[in-house]
Amino acid sequence: MADTKLVLGNWFAECVMNGRSLPDFAAMLGMCTASYGQTRAIYQHLSPGRDAYAQMERGRGPDAISSMELLDVPPQNWEDLVLTAYLSEQATWAMMSSLLDDPDRAVSAIARKVGEEAYFHLKYATGWFQVIRSEDESSERLMEALARRLPLAVDWFGHPDGDTADVAEASTSERSRTQRFLRNVAQDLERVGLQLPDLSQPLDRGEWDSSRRRRSDLPDGLFEIIRFKDPVYAH
Repeated sequence: MADTKLVLGNWFAECVMNGRSLPDFAAMLGMCTASYGQTRAIYQHLSPGRDAYAQMERGRGPDAISSMELLDVPPQNWEDLVLTAYLSEQATWAMMSSLLDDPDRAVSAIARKVGEEAYFHLKYATGWFQVIRSEDESSERLMEALARRLPLAVDWFGHPDGDTADVAEASTSERSRTQRFLRNVAQDLERVGLQLPDLSQPLDRGEWDSSRRRRSDLPDGLFEIIRFKDPVYAH
């Protein structure tokens, strides 16, 4: 989840100048910093020692980053950007929300903060859905992006025993999260008169790695964009 937030934050940083208006610039910069903050909060919890934290943040290569493959390919247009950010937020929240009652108070606090910030990020995206839906060409681009991106978002929730099995065959917990995610997406789409695309065709993109929730390494070009630079080089 932290790696996904890291990549998503960089998406906002790279795409902020594509905003349609000044409020878009402000919103994307805010979502960028929130994503970075969530990333670092989780990294610091996972690696409390200074050296361990530095390794987590700056010491891993593209073969160790475990972000959603949904974010591997850059947005093709404005509709694709809004839709992909929305799916990323919904998917990570479906995961994080299961930690709200975690006995570790630090974990539950992080989950709660992520949820508070995700609420506004999702409102921004669904507000744009209403605008996009009012224009035929924009609506068509949104649905094309949904057909490409949604299977990748669903794929992130996992498969049992490393198989490329259908979501219906996944474990109870994974299936519950997937269903929660799809239910939330369907409800938001229905509000603007849209429906989920067909998800019956399984992805054929390589072997599923359950430890990273990915089928391949992070693309080199994306890694060069997202990797934190060593602070010594900034002086």
